Amino acid sequence: MSTNSSTTGNIPTPTPVQIRETTAAALASADAGSSQTLLNLKMVHHARLSQLKRTADTLKKQLGPDDPSVKAAEAAVKVVSAKVARISVVHQQLDTPTPQVAANGWALHGRVYSSDLKPHTKYTVFLVDSQKTYQEAYGFAYTDDTGYFLFNVAGAKDTAPLFLAMTNTKGEPVYLSTTPFQPAPGSVTYQNITLPSGAQPLGDPPQAIRDVALPSRKNKPSTKA
Repeated sequence: MSTNSSTTGNIPTPTPVQIRETTAAALASADAGSSQTLLNLKMVHHARLSQLKRTADTLKKQLGPDDPSVKAAEAAVKVVSAKVARISVVHQQLDTPTPQVAANGWALHGRVYSSDLKPHTKYTVFLVDSQKTYQEAYGFAYTDDTGYFLFNVAGAKDTAPLFLAMTNTKGEPVYLSTTPFQPAPGSVTYQNITLPSGAQPLGDPPQAIRDVALPSRKNKPSTKA
């Protein structure tokens, strides 16, 4: 008669909890190493950017703004500036703590950037269903000085696909995701959102969001999320 055993030979078989803990620790260690690598890379490119800016300024004073050498130097500054911005975005994501969620809850967090990767502050972020109906049960969030937002749902109210939407500081809708977000119990999802330059408002916001979309507005209701 065979019996179940928690060992293989003399080597204990890890439990599911031990496997999850070991995996989480390994991922955290990998993220820390990646974060340090990106930080070093960012510092190198920052130093290079400073040098390029000094070179461009010197050439501009010597040769004038229309000289081809000046144009080339300024173009190099733009290229490296964009690279530094992209590295900063990834580094910021790796350095963002993972929210703790309940076993039957979920979290959605991330950052909102402009087309040149500058953070959008005090934007109102909310969730809608496939019919673009505001899902009031999840509340709303405001982006902070780094463009960061967070939804942390303690209990699984629903597992239907959701779509991320947001309004700017004027209460104008400026974003509606075309890709659904599917909540899953115990999951944490991070999203970086880059808004295109010069995008036009997307009509009117839901009335419930209209009442709270301006962070400076007095007597706004508190978030329910």
